[in-house]
Amino acid sequence: MPVELKDIALLGGVSVAHAWQLGKFARRVGAARGKFKVKYPAISGNEEFERYYRAQMNSLEFFPIFSTSLWMSGLFFHQVPAAIAGVVYIYARNRYFNGYIVSVEDRLPGFKLGVRCIMAMFGMFLLGAGHLAVETFAGINIREQYLQQYLKF
Repeated sequence: MPVELKDIALLGGVSVAHAWQLGKFARRVGAARGKFKVKYPAISGNEEFERYYRAQMNSLEFFPIFSTSLWMSGLFFHQVPAAIAGVVYIYARNRYFNGYIVSVEDRLPGFKLGVRCIMAMFGMFLLGAGHLAVETFAGINIREQYLQQYLKF
């Protein structure tokens, strides 16, 4: 079954929004470097600057995890719930970044919400991939044969 652009448009939009967010974080770290007088290439020496820097680095470290989770959940499950989880993740990352620059402890609510979003996307992927595997290798369409029968939709 070919994938059409309409089937991935929301995923693309969320991906671009997240890329923009990462760029915004980089600009904020650059501004903090000037504000706290941390000269290139140093990344330490001022605790406040280090929190900006760590918030950005952690966001970059999570980028491949988020991107893979977003796209696989959108392709194997459905783009709408995957995109919703992606938008909530972007919100969580913003909350994480803003919390981290205040204090190390203030980063936790955003971090935990972001991890929950990734777990939800991973769960969507597992459901979708599991359904595809059962349909492909056992010839059973769970959605048609069982869910519609019991849920009456």
